[in-house]
Amino acid sequence: MKRRVEKIEPYPFASDFSAPAPTPVETVNMTTHDLALLLSDAQASGASIARNDALAAEAEKLAQASGELKKVLAGIVDLAAHLEQAAIDETDRADALERVRRLAAVVIEGQGDLFGT
Repeated sequence: MKRRVEKIEPYPFASDFSAPAPTPVETVNMTTHDLALLLSDAQASGASIARNDALAAEAEKLAQASGELKKVLAGIVDLAAHLEQAAIDETDRADALERVRRLAAVVIEGQGDLFGT
């Protein structure tokens, strides 16, 4: 049976064959100031993570809203193209296209307001 050697420590041989002194247990000593700094750093890190999560969620909502607005604008463009080719009176066609343009302007203005906030 073979054993894997994980750590080699020197053995202090003494001429009187006495037992070696026990190795001290490693402890961490912190002052109150050090502990306060560590706590402050942990709080700042937690706040940063929460802020990043909130910003990512907001960015996702904005991207979704932008995608939906693009679909609406594409639908308006498609409607305008159909109106231009429809067999209707020129006065009615011009009136319908003007209404479509006004709707598109409202949607575009709303999209600007969405990303301005």
